[in-house]
Amino acid sequence: MPEQQNAKHETRDLDVPLVTWFALGLVVAVVVFFFATTALYRLFHREHPSPFAASRIELQPRIIAPPPQLQADPTMDLTTFHAGENAKLHTYAWIDKNAGIIRIPIERAMDLIAQRGLPTRGPGTQNGSGKTPEQMQQQKAAATASKGER
Repeated sequence: MPEQQNAKHETRDLDVPLVTWFALGLVVAVVVFFFATTALYRLFHREHPSPFAASRIELQPRIIAPPPQLQADPTMDLTTFHAGENAKLHTYAWIDKNAGIIRIPIERAMDLIAQRGLPTRGPGTQNGSGKTPEQMQQQKAAATASKGER
């Protein structure tokens, strides 16, 4: 019992010399692996050099990145955006001159829809041609048959 009173740890559960040797072995293994990896890296780099040129970051490490492109005046930017959108809503302009498509002011468009109504399709049709789906299928079949005869 006098041995246990002098010891500052539990002697029955832990073998201190074994743990010390294990920790020392671990440190030695890490050092050996470090040097072995470094030697392999140098060997591979010497035997298989990169076919690509070094990057500009490696060649010029003191390149300063440009500052961020932040909005200087967000309120003015939003005002400009709204002005542009309102101009599109309230002015005439060509969308596609060759196809004859124009943009008209929204008030005028609402007046035209109120006067003329929305475009509708004929009864029983799925398109604006006035033909029923059966008529369209017959027409397609006839066109396919006439191409096959040629």
